[in-house]
Amino acid sequence: MNVAAVLMEILRAAGVRYLFGNPGTTELPFLDALPDSGLEYVLGLQEATAVAAADGYAQASGQVGVANVHVAPGLANSLSILHNAARSKSPLLVTAGQQDTRFLMDEPILAGDLVRMAEQFTKWSYEIRRAEEAPVALRRALQVALTPPTGPVFLSLPMDLMGPAVEDTGVGPTPIAARTRPDPGAVARAAELLAGAGAPIVIAGDGVARSQAVAELTALAELIGARVHGEPVYRRTNIAGDHALWRGGLFPSPGSVRKALEECDALLIVGANVFTWFLHTEGAPFPRGLRVIQIDDDPWEIGRSYPVALGIAADPKTTLAELSSALRGRMSEAERRAAAARVEKLGAARAAVMARVRAAAQAEADRTPIGQAHLMHTLASLLPRDGIVVDESATSLPFVLRYVPFSASGSFFGGKTGTLGWGMGAAIGVQLGSPGRKVVATIGDGSLMYAPQALWTAAHYQLPITYVVPNNSSYAILKSGMLSLDLASAKRGIYPGMDLVEPTIDYVSLARSLGVRAERVEKPASLHEVLAACLAHPGPTLVDVAIDRGFKAML
Repeated sequence: MNVAAVLMEILRAAGVRYLFGNPGTTELPFLDALPDSGLEYVLGLQEATAVAAADGYAQASGQVGVANVHVAPGLANSLSILHNAARSKSPLLVTAGQQDTRFLMDEPILAGDLVRMAEQFTKWSYEIRRAEEAPVALRRALQVALTPPTGPVFLSLPMDLMGPAVEDTGVGPTPIAARTRPDPGAVARAAELLAGAGAPIVIAGDGVARSQAVAELTALAELIGARVHGEPVYRRTNIAGDHALWRGGLFPSPGSVRKALEECDALLIVGANVFTWFLHTEGAPFPRGLRVIQIDDDPWEIGRSYPVALGIAADPKTTLAELSSALRGRMSEAERRAAAARVEKLGAARAAVMARVRAAAQAEADRTPIGQAHLMHTLASLLPRDGIVVDESATSLPFVLRYVPFSASGSFFGGKTGTLGWGMGAAIGVQLGSPGRKVVATIGDGSLMYAPQALWTAAHYQLPITYVVPNNSSYAILKSGMLSLDLASAKRGIYPGMDLVEPTIDYVSLARSLGVRAERVEKPASLHEVLAACLAHPGPTLVDVAIDRGFKAML
């Protein structure tokens, strides 16, 4: 077989089903092998959409997502999504066709240093130099992407090296048993620190979901009676969102985290970035003297910015299970009763909070423009229990997190970097990676315009995705940012370049032109009916919801 055919065979052997991409001239020798490969090509009309779809697929399925883009300009279009994939630690392989190596010295059209473009956002970035090394490089790339800490990789495929014949078996990468066990002494020390705590707290990062450790984290939190927070920028379901111990994500500022931890006497952090902040503010997140235990499969994350009392570099799922076992062996009956009492008390407090949250949404039921609380409360009431939300709603994100229960594993995905243009394509990959589950994408009106091409892909493949657009005709999140920074223009009510009016964008006509059923909702009385009809539709739909244009400072 020629190189291209061997590479396709390796991908198939590795369990790859979909190749996401946008083709160009330099990719043609590689794509020539696609029809006989058994892989399905998923076409995005812009590279960022294709790579976002591959990223969403990787996160939802836990398998490697593969995208093929067009030389330097196509890779450049992909970099914001690659940046997001790096922060999400997605097992993602991006390939790009490179110009013919025989005249790269002449700086031909479209060529560039693809490796250097991609390397800051990847675990490994490489350009094939000889036909014979292509199969080896692909196996290595797949192995690196899937080995914890998982993450994106990049391969540059020169077009002239895809045609030569090579001797290769076409087998996939070597399987690696990557669930590393923790040091027993470290587990015993962690159990000692947690067993007698009177006010323990757990911070669950997205590494919990990546490790498939939701059940283990939940069991440990219940065992010690710990309140559970998400890391400041959590974008996965790391514990059921309707669990009695869940308290939502920490606000992304050091002072806010410190306040949340004031009464804590033992803190367990699992699979989290410590910490991702939004705007710079002074202070440290940990109160002085707090005993902090951090578990992660990436040693880089442990104590990276703030020192901890005990770090355990191992698989979160395995470590949590062994830690729970150690705790059961050392907790006294009095400590067990105290933990159970905390669970009951925390559950009652959560129930009271959720009652107030529901009341706030119900108070908006007749308000025009439609309130974000009423919108998300209504949407949540219609979602099936195993429904999935892919979010890039910016200003509306707090309402998504507050009202949608996310009770099932793998029910929430969002961008880790604030990268606009990720969510539209990611919803496609999440749907393909979660067959049989309903996917809803909550997308801000500004975000939608970064990647409207994704609507065509959803229509072309008849994917049952409902795009819900909370439309305030502005970049309201930036207006909030200006207020938070106490900027002079904001004090005068001037927000340059942040209003999407004159003309307003007709999202309904845009979606329909790309083959998607679309409806506009302006009155709260019709919201439930329109959402229900679009959620029940077998193909892609879009609901454009005119919401309140108000905003306030974040800090």
